[in-house]
This record gives sequence, C-alpha cells and structure tokens, in this order.
Amino acid sequence: MSNSKFLERAAFYLANESGRDTEVILFGMRLFFTSASGYVALIIIASLLGILPHALAAAITASVFRIFSGGAHASSPLRCNLIGVGVFLTLGFISNLFRYVQSLIYLPVIIAIIGIYVIYRYVPAETPGKPVSSQVQRKYLRAISFSLLSLWSGISFWGLSSPGEFFETKTVLASCFGMAWQLFTLTPIGFKIVGGMDSLFKFSMERRG
Repeated sequence: MSNSKFLERAAFYLANESGRDTEVILFGMRLFFTSASGYVALIIIASLLGILPHALAAAITASVFRIFSGGAHASSPLRCNLIGVGVFLTLGFISNLFRYVQSLIYLPVIIAIIGIYVIYRYVPAETPGKPVSSQVQRKYLRAISFSLLSLWSGISFWGLSSPGEFFETKTVLASCFGMAWQLFTLTPIGFKIVGGMDSLFKFSMERRG
C-alpha cells in the first residue's frame, strides 16, 4: 500500500471516530509527515555542515509561527521540503558568519514592527487544503500571530542583549532570520518567490525524468 493510500485510510478512520472533516485530518497528517521528513533532512545536512543549532533555530521559529499565520507553499510536499531545507540551511550558514551579533540588538524589534503590519495586512494567508472558513477564525489566527510575534521579539531582544546568559547570540540571530523569512512568505511577493522556486524545482525534476 502506498503512503498516500495509507494516510487517506487513516484520515477516513479518524474522521469517522471523531466526527471531523476527512480533508482537514488528511491535510494535518500530510503536513506532519512532510514536516518530519524535512526536519530529518535538515538535521542531517546541518550537522554535517556544523550549523545545526542555527539552521534549527531558523526552521523552528518559522514553523511555529507558520502554524497560525499560514504562508506560501510549494505545490508538492517534496518540493516544499527542498525549498525549506535549502532556505534554512542558507539562513543558518549566514547567521554563523556574523562576528558582532550584539550590534544587531534591535533587529528583533525592527522585525516585529514590520511584522505587525504584515500580520494586520495578510494574516491568515490561506493555503490550498487549509481554508479559513470564518471571520472569527481569521481574528483568532491574527490575534495568536500578534501574540507570538510579541513574545518572540521580547525573548530575542533579551537573548541579544544578554549574550551567553541563556542563548547563544548567533542562534538568536538565526531565529531572527527565520522569522523574517516567514513574514516574507506571507506577502504577495513572497508567494511569487516561493512559487518561482517551486516551478524551478518542478521543471528541473521533470527534465531529469
């Protein structure tokens, strides 16, 4: 039995038992397994490159915020993973290059200020398979996104202003990059960029066979 058929049968069974919508459960299961496989690949490659804490900080920050805010997606789980792994490895690598991270102490505040506008304007950013069904749900997701952004900003500012006390500053910087990327994927240009990356991977994979 293929993985797709297995997930469909499992989702159908859980929907019957719980009384919830099959498509919603199936979407959640696919998202979980896709995310898990992506994280495994990220951990392996980042470990080999010596940037594991930084790549993970960027990925976890973006992933947690993405649960409530939505954002641009690739059109297949494989390409979604390829884009995610590539982006977070890059962000982890860049953050590892900085020497004077404390000079960027106000970066979380700047990102939060920009993020307030982005959240107000674009959250929740709907994705295929995860529609936002009501205005109440929109307000709830937006409120959660505002709260998470505020909490993250305070913790990140504290981490950069107190180097080594609780957080390694380059890891905090990587988290800042991860949040900036997630906010970017909520915007129309972010959707276009991710869509372009998706199309490029799709074209490359189809040409190979």
